Amino acid sequence: MQRSILSWIVLSILSAVAAAPADALVTVSIEAPGATSTTITGFNFATDPLDSEPNGVPVVHFGGSSITGTTTGFINIGAANVYGGAGGIGSFGTVSADASIQLSGAVNYFGLWGSALDGQNSVELYSGNTLLGSYALQSILETSPGFTSAYRGNPLTGGNSAEDYAYFNFLSDTAFNRIRLVENGGGGFEFDNLTIGTVSAAPEPASWAMLLIGFGAIGCALRSAKRRTPTVRV
Repeated sequence: MQRSILSWIVLSILSAVAAAPADALVTVSIEAPGATSTTITGFNFATDPLDSEPNGVPVVHFGGSSITGTTTGFINIGAANVYGGAGGIGSFGTVSADASIQLSGAVNYFGLWGSALDGQNSVELYSGNTLLGSYALQSILETSPGFTSAYRGNPLTGGNSAEDYAYFNFLSDTAFNRIRLVENGGGGFEFDNLTIGTVSAAPEPASWAMLLIGFGAIGCALRSAKRRTPTVRV
């Protein structure tokens, strides 16, 4: 848990400065190598493992939640193999261009297991039509302080040692209701265990302390970036 919080702090500075509007703070954390679900607490989580979804997935069903996700774009469903399938069994999803998931309710958390990652795989979060952030998963993972070779290769079936596998957590202080999964080039974006979360309880005191330190660092980074921006008078 503590390692995950530390990852939030470092990665949120990068994402807040580079990708999110000034009034939104999105933090990103990465679970330990081999993990296919979140270890974060303080949220009511609901997951669609995609095992029972038809090809195309017109509606994403988050188990135990009244919130569903209507999709645009095509999500291919395939049987678990070296490229995906949390647990090494069941099914996983792939997009070859992009697919949006319009949620029936707003949430503050989204998570997924990204598998066989390449530089073209991105997640975008929207509040209405406002983009809160765009996140290139491979870049975030490989530039994180906790990245090691243990993230390379399918941890469940073995093989494909040239690509990354990791579970990503996205938390936003601004509620969002649309998620866009993007494949920006050739190949595909493979994923599983799509998860949403609504706040259920305040974080543990130690977590609050770490988050406050991170938010302070973010504020300093934003102020520094603002000072470096020249003022144009007309």
